[in-house]
Amino acid sequence: MTAEALWPALLALVPAVITILVFSRLFGDNPLFRFAQYLFVGMSLGYAFVVTYHQVLRPAVLGVLAAQNNSVLLSIHLTPFGLGLLLLTRLLGGQKLSWLANIPLAFIFGVSAALALSGALVGTLLPQLVDSIRPLKGSPLEIGGNIFLPLGIIIALSSFTFAQPKNPVLAQIQLFSAHLGRWLLGLTFGFFLAGALLTYLTALNERLEFLIQTIRILSHK
Repeated sequence: MTAEALWPALLALVPAVITILVFSRLFGDNPLFRFAQYLFVGMSLGYAFVVTYHQVLRPAVLGVLAAQNNSVLLSIHLTPFGLGLLLLTRLLGGQKLSWLANIPLAFIFGVSAALALSGALVGTLLPQLVDSIRPLKGSPLEIGGNIFLPLGIIIALSSFTFAQPKNPVLAQIQLFSAHLGRWLLGLTFGFFLAGALLTYLTALNERLEFLIQTIRILSHK
């Protein structure tokens, strides 16, 4: 086998071997699977470090160096470094200085909570509310779907209500709606589980086809 033909074979053999090591987990926990697991974790950490260096640390240091003649910009660029150094007091400062790490942690949690809340409102809740209000036009199936969509949302949300009205008729309607909402949520979660299972089976089928194709390539070599 020439060097030109050996190199593609090795490129196909390495991922095939790693795939087999991952599949060895089917026979229980073993050193081969742990090796593949540690290899994946190590490569992920290495990739995350490289991305952090090139997209976070290096631009921040260059920004500090570029803002040396401007005190305002310099203080803005040095503020994240100061907050990062305060985080190290949790590891190096002992109990006397560890409280200083609460300052940057408060910023991190506050900003994260604000981004999560605004993302949930703007990216999920409001688009769903707008999309649930559709005009009653089109074919009969489309009209039925446009009616069932807001009705299903109301029924699903009613399953999260715990206070009952004093009117017995309204209380029975609420109980029936909550019971129907739980069935609707269970049906929805079933669809999600089926979609996830289909995704896993598709990935498994792709890996098996890759192994078969690799065996064919190596056998022809």
